[in-house]
Amino acid sequence: MVFEHSLWWLLPAILISSAAAFFKYKKLTGLPDIPQGVAVLLSALRFLILLFLSGLILNPALSLLKRTKEKPVLVLAQDNSESLLKNRDSLYYNGEYRESLEKTAAKLGEQFEVVRLTFGNRVQRNGKIDFSEKRTDIAAVTDYVRQNFISRPPQAMVLLTDGIYNAGINPRYRLPSFPVYTVALGDTICYPDVFIRTLETDKFNFVGTVFPVKAEIGALKQKGKQLKCILKENGKVIAEKKLSITQDNFLEEVVFEVEAKQKGIAHYTVRVETDSEERTLENNSSETWVNLIDHSARVAIFTHSPHPDIAAVVNAVNVSGIYHCTVHQWEERPDTLKANLIILHNPEPGRPVYEKLIKEAERRRLSLWYILTTRESIGNMARYSKDYSVDFHTDMNEYAQVAFHSEFPFFEFTEEEIAGFADYPPLMVPFGEIHTGSGRTLFRQKIKNTPTSNGVIGFYNRNDSRICYFWGEGLWKWRLYSYRENGNHELFNTLINKIVGYLAVQKGNERFIHDFKPVYEEREEVIVYSELYNDSYELVNTPEVKLNLKYEDKEFTYSFSRYGDKYKINLGNLLSGEYHYHLQTHLKGKSFESKGTFYVRSNNPEGNDVVANPQLLKDLADATGGQTYEKTAWNELVNDLKQNETLKPVFRNEIKYIELDKLEILGFILLLLICTEWFLLKYFAG
Repeated sequence: MVFEHSLWWLLPAILISSAAAFFKYKKLTGLPDIPQGVAVLLSALRFLILLFLSGLILNPALSLLKRTKEKPVLVLAQDNSESLLKNRDSLYYNGEYRESLEKTAAKLGEQFEVVRLTFGNRVQRNGKIDFSEKRTDIAAVTDYVRQNFISRPPQAMVLLTDGIYNAGINPRYRLPSFPVYTVALGDTICYPDVFIRTLETDKFNFVGTVFPVKAEIGALKQKGKQLKCILKENGKVIAEKKLSITQDNFLEEVVFEVEAKQKGIAHYTVRVETDSEERTLENNSSETWVNLIDHSARVAIFTHSPHPDIAAVVNAVNVSGIYHCTVHQWEERPDTLKANLIILHNPEPGRPVYEKLIKEAERRRLSLWYILTTRESIGNMARYSKDYSVDFHTDMNEYAQVAFHSEFPFFEFTEEEIAGFADYPPLMVPFGEIHTGSGRTLFRQKIKNTPTSNGVIGFYNRNDSRICYFWGEGLWKWRLYSYRENGNHELFNTLINKIVGYLAVQKGNERFIHDFKPVYEEREEVIVYSELYNDSYELVNTPEVKLNLKYEDKEFTYSFSRYGDKYKINLGNLLSGEYHYHLQTHLKGKSFESKGTFYVRSNNPEGNDVVANPQLLKDLADATGGQTYEKTAWNELVNDLKQNETLKPVFRNEIKYIELDKLEILGFILLLLICTEWFLLKYFAG
């Protein structure tokens, strides 16, 4: 039993109750009709009633300990990629295998709490097993479990896959803390085949430049044969190369140098031809689309000296294909500058070169992005611009991670991207407070896992221009972390280019606009935003916006959802090919529409590398303390897991508190004591 107040209060309660009972006894013994025994009983009742009421004032509660037994959590992760159907056992996986998997899951459910996952391009809980994923990221399973099973981590995982991964990092470098029991699927037999493993080129290139189209050509059991690799542009052959296969397991990169001659979307097809017998011809060709543009947004960075944060931003901007970034010195003339956005690294307000640059930016209504990496720069700009304020208590710095502001309105990130930002290495920031004022904050500081109100990236509007501030140092660490975790810089590049894209775009006079991109990747979700302005150029979203989408001989109709004061639609992952869109809406009797075409590029490696990799599965099992099984050894797998003494139930203690003043039975007891005292008094002293 526990009390809300100190138990020392029981001592005066006992003294008061005893005193009242004593005086009651003295009074009753003076009455001739009441026997001494009855007087003692009535005094005792008075003592109990007063002590009972005094005890309730202390708000006592009864603590009940409940011990529950929970089954150990077992993750059952199924490879859902297309490669499992690209071999001779495809009928088995579409029929008997699924039945065996369901029976095995049911048997394991008798002793474990089985969590079903499917993985391919992404990880899904209780996803449909249809072997339709275009990529395989085995390491993503470990990441998903680590992020979603914090309070109750699994004790083991059963991984059912062919060991072929073509996305993410090597799963050997992302091992879980629990044993992994692998089930080797797929076909290890190598059949004669010729294929295009990958086809790579930038989504954007500029007219008048020469850019590479890279194709990785592979061949199995074709030693001594000749291949012809053909490149077509918009259906016309523009280049050919011949390859001599020197070994049975052959892989070579072929690079075509292509000149961008005309603005628009160019369709490129690479095809390999051979006279040899092959396993399939589906993987002998691959296609892609490239957006050839004759101009792009220009980004100018002004800095006093080289800095790793600036180098990280320059690299991210230049690989986008949309923006072109150049670095300048403060002494350069601003009136000759060609830029849509100016980035200022640690500027010195008040200097003539800074004032000239700012006046030129205001005259041309250019957006500004301040990257402030030192305490002095952050403090000076706060006093100069008045956009934000600072309160630095000491000259010390501290390290802070970032917390995403969920109500940020200007652009959006996926849940996976937001989770990636949360794991970014900490920035070095001044010890103190950064008050963002009227700005819209994208990231805030997170100190020791506690989000604060201090800003990291904030956006402002000033005289019809967009202003952005970055407060801190360590962007270069974010870029390196993205590569370490994902094997590429895409997460960091996405962040930088969304900031640049928002700042570099200037408002025009169009009243119905959207952000359909010319080219998407097949693994990329097609998310589109739209804006509608009234006669006063104010955002409105009361009318309905319709989208008509045509793909091959099919036609689909969608409605945009309202998103704040804008519109938004998520079309998900689309099949590769050419799409025609038509947007329509009406406002006060006037019709608005927009038509166009976009392309979805395919780079599906699932049909190329189809030879299973059982060695990877053995390595994962050995490194984590698990075992490897054949795809038909279901009973052996179940028996080993059930007999494993390390996979034990988890007992959890749950304490439940019941306030005694809420129990009706205690009220009845108190009422009974009072009624008994009253009855005895009436009976003997009546």
